[in-house]
Amino acid sequence: MSKTVQTGLLVAFVVIAVSALVYGLTGNNNSDQATAQSSEPQKVKILKYSDYQCPACKTYAAPVEQLKREFGDMVEVEYKHFPLQSHRFARLAGHAVEAARNQGKFKEMHDLIFANQEVWSDGGARDYFISYAEEIGLDTEQFKEDLESEEVHAIVEQNKQEGIRRQVNATPTFFINGVKIRQNPQSYEQLKAMVEMFMYRGNVSG
Repeated sequence: MSKTVQTGLLVAFVVIAVSALVYGLTGNNNSDQATAQSSEPQKVKILKYSDYQCPACKTYAAPVEQLKREFGDMVEVEYKHFPLQSHRFARLAGHAVEAARNQGKFKEMHDLIFANQEVWSDGGARDYFISYAEEIGLDTEQFKEDLESEEVHAIVEQNKQEGIRRQVNATPTFFINGVKIRQNPQSYEQLKAMVEMFMYRGNVSG
């Protein structure tokens, strides 16, 4: 078998495998959609429902950041809170991140909370979050007020209820351009392949 034929078969295999993850697992078997190509890359939006105390969510944080570094503005990532009942401090962590967002430091708090997940998950989470607020230069008195505010609590709860309506029942759950990914990618390369499929197939739908 020639090298050209082998390369062609490999590319076809990757396209079929990634299509199966998206189309087969979302109930969309329209072969015309699966093969339709956009001439120009389209911006891709990733919506992630996540829980700050969930170890798997922490694992996926780095690959998502790598996507942003590789694709820049072509990939938009939105984080949605989905604190699980089994995680005692997950909701408080969501409150801390939203309180930091009020002072323009969402990402800084988001990253610190995931980086130190094993520490605050053992207890004393509120004190740790206040110390992180100091570390990233927030007005800590304002942060503590916002941590307890109804507005901040409502944002986290609204995210959770929105996720329930969209049949989210585990974390992390990803939507790419509105299509729910029912089997999470097992590697960065697989995640990248999914994103590229949406990027070059502008008419993909769930």
